[in-house]
Amino acid sequence: MEDERKRKTGLMLYQKEEKEEAKTEKKNVLFQTEFDQELKDTTALVAEETMVPQKEDVLKKAKMFDYKLKFASDYLVSGFNNSVMVNRYQPYGGGTGPIYLSNTDNLNGILRMGISDLMEDKKFIGGFRLATNLRDNDYLASFQNLRKRFDWGLTYYRSNQENFPIFDPSDIKSQLRNKLASNLYQFNVSYPFDEVKSLRAMLGYRSDNVVITSDANYSPTLTATDTLLKYALVKLEYVHDNTINPTLNIWNGFRYKVYADINSRMVNAQGSGKFMFNIGTDIRYYYPIYRNFIWAGRAAADFSFGSQKLIYYLGGVEGWLRPKFNNAILPAPDQNYAFQTLALSLRGHNQNVANGNNNVVMNSEFRLPLFTTLFNRPVNNAFLRNLQLVQFLDLGTAWNGKFDKIQRPYAAYGLPPVQVNVKTGGIGPFVGGYGFGARSTLLGYFLRVDAGWPMGNFFKGKPSLYFALGLDF
Repeated sequence: MEDERKRKTGLMLYQKEEKEEAKTEKKNVLFQTEFDQELKDTTALVAEETMVPQKEDVLKKAKMFDYKLKFASDYLVSGFNNSVMVNRYQPYGGGTGPIYLSNTDNLNGILRMGISDLMEDKKFIGGFRLATNLRDNDYLASFQNLRKRFDWGLTYYRSNQENFPIFDPSDIKSQLRNKLASNLYQFNVSYPFDEVKSLRAMLGYRSDNVVITSDANYSPTLTATDTLLKYALVKLEYVHDNTINPTLNIWNGFRYKVYADINSRMVNAQGSGKFMFNIGTDIRYYYPIYRNFIWAGRAAADFSFGSQKLIYYLGGVEGWLRPKFNNAILPAPDQNYAFQTLALSLRGHNQNVANGNNNVVMNSEFRLPLFTTLFNRPVNNAFLRNLQLVQFLDLGTAWNGKFDKIQRPYAAYGLPPVQVNVKTGGIGPFVGGYGFGARSTLLGYFLRVDAGWPMGNFFKGKPSLYFALGLDF
């Protein structure tokens, strides 16, 4: 029994056992050396069994405890930004520009941070965007619950803009200084069918309050009433995204979304409500050619209808740092517009090459990451690693009314009553532009530079330059 227990728990150790020297006589030496005659080491290794106690299994004392909700910092981002934070729709500004979908500044400082629990089921997001005039600032606060399959969240967003052109030019208020404060309260829910497809919905309330600032040289500003516009919002969206992102600004695969917006003007009981409907789609396909060299194609369309409509200004690019606006193309006077936004991208032209409540845009780009595609070695420099050369072709159109009124836009020269309209270059009902560009990371920002020519002439004249921030189209 004792031997068996030793075999289970014991370990084999070794020790030396000395033996007596068998020979004590010295050997005869023929030569004398400086070293004494050394005896041979006759020690031998023998096995000895020793008892070693086993370590106690710590899992025997392990217990299950309830998960305690604990939050930690998820990210903190600071820098400069000019992208859209929440909402792309602005109150209708009477056909004046340029159009800034963020606020009236080309570039703004931004601070954004998020915290989440250990399992990343609940997230709190907050931030603000600081304009260069220190007055046109944006604020954002959001909570997202991702614990179960149904994801839901709450968002509050506030935007401030000074001297927003919301009044008709014939109104005396258009000549006075004002401040627009937009507040958006939003509830969102998302249901994923699988890793690729999901259905999303949003319910919200929006208020646009325009305040006339006091002017000592014009006393009526002291008694001028505020202009308050209130809307109830509903948005449905189906998203299919089967793309992978091997490197910055490079995708492989197919993705699209189809969406519908319903905005209802909230008025008193004596008035009649006004509805704005908008349906649209955005389809993108990325085809790999060689390693990270890809072709990227995009087709997007939006159609607005109802008692109030959304006007789209065609031309320019997303995140344009110094946008230019074509004031010669005026909106249709017989349309009742409630909001405005941009139809992008159409390079080779300024904003408002055409406008209307409907638009269709198509884009084609060949994107070549120069060093990561041509060289089989890592590139440590971020500017060289993300350097991309681009060749693009853009087509687009915008119009009012039904599909039978679609036509190629005209380029207007001069202002009424002396104005000349010339049909722009393009294909069919689409105005076009083409050119070349480059993209890379500079000081931590992804900068896009494009040089575009309008269709109709082959690289004739000076190209339009576009400096912009942001990825993709």
